[in-house]
Amino acid sequence: MPSALRASFAAAHPEIPLLSLDRPDLVESMVRSLGWLAPGEGVVECGKAGEGNMNLTVRVRTDRGRSVVVKQSRPWVEKYDAIAAPFDRALVEKSFYQRVSRIPAVANAMPRLLGSDAGARVLLLEDLGEAQDLAALYHRGELTLEEARALGGYLRALHGATRGQSRAGLENREMRALNHEHIFEVPYRAENGIDLEAYEPGLEDVARSLRDDVELRRLVAELGQRYLADGPVLVHGDFFPGSWLRAGERIVVIDPEFCFFGDPEYDLGVAAAHLGLARQASWIGEELILAAVDPGAEVGVDGSLVARYAGAEVIRRLIGVAQLPIAASGGFRASMLARARVAILDGTLEAFRT
Repeated sequence: MPSALRASFAAAHPEIPLLSLDRPDLVESMVRSLGWLAPGEGVVECGKAGEGNMNLTVRVRTDRGRSVVVKQSRPWVEKYDAIAAPFDRALVEKSFYQRVSRIPAVANAMPRLLGSDAGARVLLLEDLGEAQDLAALYHRGELTLEEARALGGYLRALHGATRGQSRAGLENREMRALNHEHIFEVPYRAENGIDLEAYEPGLEDVARSLRDDVELRRLVAELGQRYLADGPVLVHGDFFPGSWLRAGERIVVIDPEFCFFGDPEYDLGVAAAHLGLARQASWIGEELILAAVDPGAEVGVDGSLVARYAGAEVIRRLIGVAQLPIAASGGFRASMLARARVAILDGTLEAFRT
């Protein structure tokens, strides 16, 4: 049954086709009307492309042996369709792809943007085939040294090449406001609708102690305001294993719809947080950060800021809405929350070292 958001939007905007995996005819009609099929070319299969939370992504296979990905943003979160989300995020993602097309080290580590339609908020992207995201890291998978360095190199190129550039089209304030709420506010609400005891016995008591920590709350609020303020470089904005793919022998980065001009430390902190949550060896995260930092740059990286963003991301993922595919645990979540608290209060990643 469609959510109220879906139903009201469909009623108010009948001119905008809402794609569905259950309606391959609608997908074919759209891609044909936009000129994305050759004369006489037909669609033979539509299937889900990836496990993204925010958007509908459809893998379209044609009778000419072609395969592409069609991605549509809607004014709700696809996985949680009762949560409103900025309709225009596909337009910002398009701007990201266009901007990084001039940065080979970034563009070559992402799918190519093949087309777009602003009216329907649809992107046409290169299909990377049977590439798998790195959610397996949360299930005892391992990130290799080469992969960590490749991910760090991606950030180094992205941040370095965009420092001081125009922010036009990439402010992404609506998505930042949505993310700000879920990182810096929702986890600290006493009634946020999350049954924490289902994930780990005693977790609600741990969450309550974080919510009652006045100094922690003050630092988190300050960090949230910094997140909302414009920063010096273009950041990916959601740099975690769900946005990293293994495609053959290479690592590919996807889903930059949360991008904005902000602190480079934000991407680094998010990556560090998730490597900790995925129980990766601490030196792997250190190698990623080393590869991301240009030692010859005039402006360095603030390690305390990386740590505080990492701590906030850990807390958000363990007691907020955007839960990770981590099995129910007996103490792991509480331990990570304690480490996150130290990272924020002391401004150091030492607490995450294992």
